[in-house]
Amino acid sequence: MYKTLITLAVLSISVSSCIGYKEPTKENLQELKASSTVSSHVTIPDEWIFDRNANARSLSYDWVTDLKTPQLDSLIHEGMVYNSDIIIAREKLSQIELAMEIAGSNLYPSISAVASTSNNLVSDSQIRRLALKANWEIDLLGKNKSGQMAATSDYFSTQHQNTLLHQSIAAMIAKAYYLNIAGNIQEKKIENYIQKTKDLEKLYIIQKKVGTASAIDVSNISAEIISLEGYLEKIKNANIQSRRSLELLVGKYPEGKLATQNFFNDIKNDIPQSFPLQLLESRSDIQAYHFQIEKAFYEVQQANAARLPSLSISSSLGTAHSNVEAINSIFSNPMLRIGGGLVSPLFNNGKLKKNVEIKNSQQKQIIEEYSKAVLNALNEVESSSANLHSVERQLIYNHKATDELKNTINLTQKQVKVGTSNSFILIRKQRDLLKHEMNLINLELQDRMERINLYMALGAQNFIFS
Repeated sequence: MYKTLITLAVLSISVSSCIGYKEPTKENLQELKASSTVSSHVTIPDEWIFDRNANARSLSYDWVTDLKTPQLDSLIHEGMVYNSDIIIAREKLSQIELAMEIAGSNLYPSISAVASTSNNLVSDSQIRRLALKANWEIDLLGKNKSGQMAATSDYFSTQHQNTLLHQSIAAMIAKAYYLNIAGNIQEKKIENYIQKTKDLEKLYIIQKKVGTASAIDVSNISAEIISLEGYLEKIKNANIQSRRSLELLVGKYPEGKLATQNFFNDIKNDIPQSFPLQLLESRSDIQAYHFQIEKAFYEVQQANAARLPSLSISSSLGTAHSNVEAINSIFSNPMLRIGGGLVSPLFNNGKLKKNVEIKNSQQKQIIEEYSKAVLNALNEVESSSANLHSVERQLIYNHKATDELKNTINLTQKQVKVGTSNSFILIRKQRDLLKHEMNLINLELQDRMERINLYMALGAQNFIFS
């Protein structure tokens, strides 16, 4: 008997090697990706921003590390620990990891304890049974193995999505941080502009007294001051709200009191003219879709295996006890049973076949979503790079215009001293300078925002902000 048991055990181990199971090769996955209808319509231009031969490690990230400050670094680290979305995503990943372990348990035998009792009301006899039952579905066609690997691919896909979430939260914190800095600078500039306008009002009042200005001139400048003060209040409230957003991102109570610096750090490094194509392949969202394609591959394999017969081995070991004298001890009647079963679907109204078709369609959908993600990634890099180059050119022109205005103000101040000009003209030119400087604030902010966008579009390699 024991020889038979050993033979059956060896047989079960040998047939559980999943002769119907197949691993997706790199060639398989490339062939699936190449079948995309979305990518078939995309033509790569000759003048391309990506370099196919460049190594991703050769790219310098100095152009984005210029944005780092000790406070921003601290805020991002805080956000990685306390941000609510990250905490929730961490739990979701833990759940998927447990689901992966559950899927793997289907490859092993299940053992159950069984206790039962029955009464014969006619003879007043009673039988009690106590047994251990074991059941093992021989994964001959790889159905359970495919299910396990599908769950594993889903886990790695979610892990990359989790990484993308961390990167996105870090970028949002950086953007909120610089938005608040821009608000601080703008608030200060508007206060200066209001003060210059009030100085201009005083001159209008003096001119009105001597007859060189009218009451309408004074009224107009007073109305402008009132409007500017209303605009300043709007900017102050927007700054408070941006602080609240920043506090919320890092997991703090949104009270709007988080203080940031009131100046931009200098940008010293230019962005590269081209980027290694390899960067896009390692983007977290692209990698997440890659594992989703793997998952779909396994699910198709699992659905096909479900249409074929399944083989299982079961055994039980236990005892019986009765109030009948022939069986009067729970240990006097031991029982050992072993057997096998073969189950094959015969008729289910095409349900299993339709399930295979559904899994094939889902696989096709994931492939198209992967191609869409790649196309969006290309667009994000192209757009961010173009926007950044445009903003930098605008900054050059605006800095030149601002320098000319400053030079004009210096000349006007000298003219005021020698009596060839007056304070009225000087204040108006100083106000013009403040207008240009406020426009520069927006461009400086946009430059930093686009650098963050480009960094994200390239996959946020090495997670430099954290």
